[in-house]
This record gives sequence, C-alpha cells and structure tokens, in this order.
Amino acid sequence: MIDSLYTPLDCVLHITKIGQMVRDARDLFLHKGAWHKFRGYAYSQLSKMAGKTVESKRYESVLKYGYDVKFAYHTVRLVLEVEQILTEHTIDLRRNSDLLKAIRQGEWTEQQVREWFAMKEKQLDVVYNSSTLRYSPDETAIKALLLACLEEHYGRLDNIIYIQSDADRKLRQIREILG
Repeated sequence: MIDSLYTPLDCVLHITKIGQMVRDARDLFLHKGAWHKFRGYAYSQLSKMAGKTVESKRYESVLKYGYDVKFAYHTVRLVLEVEQILTEHTIDLRRNSDLLKAIRQGEWTEQQVREWFAMKEKQLDVVYNSSTLRYSPDETAIKALLLACLEEHYGRLDNIIYIQSDADRKLRQIREILG
C-alpha cells in the first residue's frame, strides 16, 4: 500500500481531496519497522524465484532464464525501496527503473540476485540501526489525519468523537494499576 502513496503525480489520473490529504501526509506511515516487513516480503519473493510452481503465463520466461525474473524484480525492488525509506524517509518509485528493467529482462542471473540480496540485507541491518526514522508509525498523527478525512467527508465530528489525551490515557492506566 505504501507504494500507492508515492506514485508519481503525473501517473495519478484522479485524486479526491481526501486522497490528497492522505498523500500529503504519506510520510506519517513510514517507520523503521518497514525493514522487517519488506525483508519478509522479499524473502517470500526470493523463494518463489526458483520457479518451481510457475504460473503458465511466465513459464517460457522461466525456461529462458532459468528462474522467474518477475520475482527477482520484486525482491530487488523491495530492498531498494526500504533502503530509501530508512535513509531518506521517502520513496522514489522511478529511481531504479533502469536496473529493475534489466532484471525483468533477464540481465541478472538467479545467483546474482541472491548474492546481491545477501549483501544488501547485511548493509540494511546496519542502516536500520543508524536510521533516524521513528521505530513505528506515528499513530497519534495518523488518527488525527483519519479524523480530518472523516470531517472532510462527513462534516464536523467534534461532538461525536472524544480524543483522549496522553495525560488522560496515563491517568487511566495509573487508576487501573492502583485499582
């Protein structure tokens, strides 16, 4: 889903005011935890790359290159995107397009993809530890964005929704502990 928030504007055919509000606040959704999620997804793509259970439409491609280049492409794309998230706190979906096209066209061997992934995984473990990005999404800001989107769509919500402050939340927790 993160990729859709970073789609280049010239590729967006239609966007609502609420869609623009979310797009403008898209960096709220980026966090260091993306490394764990992207790495897991990349591992799944890497395991499918061998092409043992290939969909029929890519069967000829697997025969030609010896592995499924689509899964190789996704593996590399995911790693490059999460690297951008950790280092630059953004995603530029066009940045590595030539490299990704080359992989899709079979210019990398399966072994090259696997070696590249192993090397980048080690590098990104270091980058993860030094990244200044927050560890998890800013839930308070995301909830505020959600409320702003709901108000944009439905009108004023201040009489309907109670937003508990951090102080109120902590007082409630203390009461629960003492109780």
